[in-house]
Amino acid sequence: MGLGRKGFTLIEILISLLLLVIILGTIYSSFFTVNRAFKRFEDVSLRYQEVRTTLDIMRREIEGALFRANETDREKTRFMVKDRDIFGRPVSEIQFTSFSLRDNLPVRIRYFIEKEGDRLSLNKTVLPITPSGETGVDKGFDFEMLGEIRAFTIEILYNDRWVRTWDTSLTGRLPGVIRIGIEFNDNGRPVRLVEYARPMTGNRL
Repeated sequence: MGLGRKGFTLIEILISLLLLVIILGTIYSSFFTVNRAFKRFEDVSLRYQEVRTTLDIMRREIEGALFRANETDREKTRFMVKDRDIFGRPVSEIQFTSFSLRDNLPVRIRYFIEKEGDRLSLNKTVLPITPSGETGVDKGFDFEMLGEIRAFTIEILYNDRWVRTWDTSLTGRLPGVIRIGIEFNDNGRPVRLVEYARPMTGNRL
């Protein structure tokens, strides 16, 4: 008695297995593509956040800059911006006196660029100031704020144009508007973020 049943042939089984392998391979590839894209998005987002946080810290410190115009205290509260060039990239150095964001005490702050090979990093030095106006060198500290950057610039608006040098020992006053720029790589594409600071000229030690 014939039951009218027909089994799968070997070729049909092989074709089914091949289709299954192709489908699983596509799903596997798509998963890792999405996972890599998500990981890159997280890394880039973290990088933007680090740069924006650094710019915000610098803005608040600069806006709290301290300066006395009299000859006795002018050097102790000096606000100075220097123009530099490393690997053909524009970099700046800034030194000023401000209040520590942590304990609200006057400190001498310096932001500068260091290079290792072709790598540039933004570094910060903080020195406490004694009542006499001297810096406590032994109690100071320095650390890296940002690594792997392309450029760091400090520009001052002076006579309707942006300049990259300033020294209160010559100008006798704090700058009015300061533009802080940090440039870094975003997947091979240069990106520059900018923050503006306006020192409060009434600040005094």
